[in-house]
Amino acid sequence: MTTAGDFDLVILGGGCAGLSLATELAHLGGASPHALVLESRQTYSHDRTWCYFKDAEAASRTDVQHVWQSMRVASGAGSIAFDCGAARYEMVNAGQFYKNAQMIVGQSGNVGLKMGVVVTKPPEKQDDLWRIETDAGVLYSRYIVDTRPAQRPHRDGAKLWQSFYGEEIECEVGAFDFACGDLMDFAAADACGARQELSDAVCFVYILPTTAKRALIEFTVFGPNPLPPERLHALHAQAVTRRLGGAAFSVLRSEHGVLPMGATPLVSVRDASYVVAGLTAGGARPSSGYAFARIQRWASCCAFSLAAGNGPLGHAPDGVIQRAMDALFLKLVRARPDLAPDLFVALFAGTDTQSVIRFLSDRATLRDYARVVASLLPGPLLRAVLGLKRQKDGDLPLLEAK
Repeated sequence: MTTAGDFDLVILGGGCAGLSLATELAHLGGASPHALVLESRQTYSHDRTWCYFKDAEAASRTDVQHVWQSMRVASGAGSIAFDCGAARYEMVNAGQFYKNAQMIVGQSGNVGLKMGVVVTKPPEKQDDLWRIETDAGVLYSRYIVDTRPAQRPHRDGAKLWQSFYGEEIECEVGAFDFACGDLMDFAAADACGARQELSDAVCFVYILPTTAKRALIEFTVFGPNPLPPERLHALHAQAVTRRLGGAAFSVLRSEHGVLPMGATPLVSVRDASYVVAGLTAGGARPSSGYAFARIQRWASCCAFSLAAGNGPLGHAPDGVIQRAMDALFLKLVRARPDLAPDLFVALFAGTDTQSVIRFLSDRATLRDYARVVASLLPGPLLRAVLGLKRQKDGDLPLLEAK
């Protein structure tokens, strides 16, 4: 391991955020600072899938695996299929993302990646440099961007947790319409008994078909507790069986994740030369868990700031209205999870589709916010916003604005 202050920047963690920043720096060529990514994994695998509504400002440096022009949301009250327009729903294969990032970084003269390296203690500032102890030796850097998760998920670590377990499967016969994905199928989750088994949570099935025979099927839960994969296996198996109607299939791979919804973003308690980023530091949208496009936007801004000699940047805070809307949504889901399925259907059925997509993608205008509020049970929502404490039948307890 190189020592003695050879680096302008060390990136701790080579996941989505760390590699996204590294590839942005590599594309700057000679304008990039001398940077190194430290990743504890020995190798990468196709361990997850990232999706987002297409955003020209958050273009990825990797190939898109599949694109859906239409998506669907369904509950017991009905279903709505919507055309995404120019903001098509895109899927990024993590395995391909890692491969592309390694190739881009490998061709850079200024950016490097070290796999299988573990940071053994918190970095310490010594004069103007950070001393970083690893199991492969000691190195020094002027700046640090720490993209590692802050802590293991626990009940009180966020207002809600998004837990999911999914399998990419291949059927022997055609079973999917790969032109349309299921963004949220609450009815399918209810048919598996999810509402009885997880009464304090919102559950839905997420289906992303890539061919007539192949699809990623996930069982997703928004709830107060982070759930391990084994807690979701049986519900997921029921959802797959019901969806395929008994058709034979094989499992190609599986994935599991737990995302914070409404956690206070981690901020660096050190000086400006040590920045935190990634899922637990503002990289994930509180109300949805969407992170990939947000991370790409951050990586681009952070790279240009470093190239300009201004040091690294953390994730920019969300706007006041967006924070208020997200907080209100999370309060509503936590207090009345039974209402959430019909609210999502109403959102897409009663609001201009592009307004909804911009709202979900951090690009909403004031008109978009107004349209979203107007479509979602305006009485209870507005009472929550105003902080009025009413206890009449049909009101939503626990929704008083604080």
